[in-house]
Amino acid sequence: MANSYLHYVNSDTVIIVIDTAQGFINHQAKAFLDRAIPHYHPYIEIIDGECHHVARYECYPDMVFYFDNKGLINQEEQVIEDYLCRTVYHYKSKAYRIVKDGHLQLRALEPKKANNTFVASAAVQSMEKLVIYNGSPRRSGSNSTLILKKVIEALGERVEIRDLKKRDKWEVWAEDFKSEKDVMFFMPLYVHAMPSHVMEFIEKLQPSNGSISFFVQSGFPESSQSHYLEAYFQQLALRLRRTYLGTAIKGGVEGLQMRPMKAQEKMIEPIVKTIVNLVLEGNFIPKNIQQLSRPVRLDKGMKILYLLFTKFGLINYFFWDQQLKKIKHMKKGLTVLTYL
Repeated sequence: MANSYLHYVNSDTVIIVIDTAQGFINHQAKAFLDRAIPHYHPYIEIIDGECHHVARYECYPDMVFYFDNKGLINQEEQVIEDYLCRTVYHYKSKAYRIVKDGHLQLRALEPKKANNTFVASAAVQSMEKLVIYNGSPRRSGSNSTLILKKVIEALGERVEIRDLKKRDKWEVWAEDFKSEKDVMFFMPLYVHAMPSHVMEFIEKLQPSNGSISFFVQSGFPESSQSHYLEAYFQQLALRLRRTYLGTAIKGGVEGLQMRPMKAQEKMIEPIVKTIVNLVLEGNFIPKNIQQLSRPVRLDKGMKILYLLFTKFGLINYFFWDQQLKKIKHMKKGLTVLTYL
């Protein structure tokens, strides 16, 4: 990717030809979009009640996508299109799709809300054991790992955590998935969807009986950022023929470990409670899910606070500037700092 960055940002148009898998863009395409994030600053601006990364450059190339819809149902095709358009919207570009309709046509895509209410969540019996796949891309010290340690403390042997960074276990786990009764994928949000290695593992899964649930934690405080991934997970559950128990979303988790210990515990507690209730009751409690997902978008008061903090540089100073200084300290001689 480093060899492509200069060509990418100096182009007028970038055409991306994508393979699909399991009703979504495949993991190579997801990795490409993830690794385009260094074209933007880590700093935040508020647009339409949502956090966006600040542009690093004056302009960006138009992004044109082509993917074959063979093997996709209409809802899956729409989920992919909505996701790509949403990503381009945050990447401050214009989105287009090449479609076949007798002949090739170029169609402009307009950002819209995700269709994340297509599949209703269900319920199962109390779970004897919940297998949770940890989708954090970090090998250690991640927020996901910290939270899941608390889940183990609360549930003991009724939960098993599997770290998807352990690629040598994937073949065994993919085979186990066929007979696992209750499964959850727990992950951070990466460019409006799962980290690419999580998608790579999902591609190995086959339809089977049992339940499936998802938990997405994101750095941005508003849950609307995760709705496009939620829409895909609903379709994935149908494709895998599993009972869909729902997707829990918690925003504002970035910087968790920079908080005092009591503040960390206060943020983690409702997440753990939600998973414990799922195991004990066999379903997500709607009230808990709604509370976790707030705010869906930033209201006027929160936008004013963000603007004030941003104007005086407080958010950048206390978080991103410290992170960048830490990276520079760890990698002496690094003059251009990016993050991923």
